[in-house]
Amino acid sequence: MVRLITHNLLACHAKGCTSNNFPLQFKDVEIELREAEFNPDFIRGFLPRIEWTALVNAAREVSDAKLPCSPFP
Repeated sequence: MVRLITHNLLACHAKGCTSNNFPLQFKDVEIELREAEFNPDFIRGFLPRIEWTALVNAAREVSDAKLPCSPFP
């Protein structure tokens, strides 16, 4: 299981991967939604590391179009 926010940090490091190894693309995925308790400290620490465009594109790949194109209105 990969959480969408964690997926944002993953890149392919296998031999033979091209330099275009981020973000990883979803293929043949099974989606399972799980409620998680809101943790503001985790979010505050994680936000600077997020590649926003990659997060939005990954969310759209799994049919979730709720994220805005920009993190700042």
